[in-house]
Amino acid sequence: MEKIYTNRNTKLSIFTNQKIPKKKGDYLYFIRIGNATDRIFKIGTTNNIMIRMKQHQDYFSKDIYILWVSPTYSKYTTLRIEDRQKAVWIEQQPNWQYIKNDRFIIPQFVNQIVIKVIKNYEIILE
Repeated sequence: MEKIYTNRNTKLSIFTNQKIPKKKGDYLYFIRIGNATDRIFKIGTTNNIMIRMKQHQDYFSKDIYILWVSPTYSKYTTLRIEDRQKAVWIEQQPNWQYIKNDRFIIPQFVNQIVIKVIKNYEIILE
């Protein structure tokens, strides 16, 4: 993964292997918070990826790894997909632990997930 930002005060970084969109619109994102052994993941929506990642970095005080960013969608679509995906993971994945603020601890044996918007997006959990 490529380091795309480092906070000069906290020395925490944001990493990605995705192209960060600059186009106006709303996006879904899937990130890992902290190191790979913690296995804390978050799904969310935003209209500015970098500002939102910096907010997460400040709030959680950990490095942020951007694993997936969707194409641009309407605000309604991003919120609907986020809520639907969280509900599916909470109901159908008994081994996944839900933490407040839309975070999940995903077990080690899960190597990839699928987020369905209009098509299925397969995301490898690094």
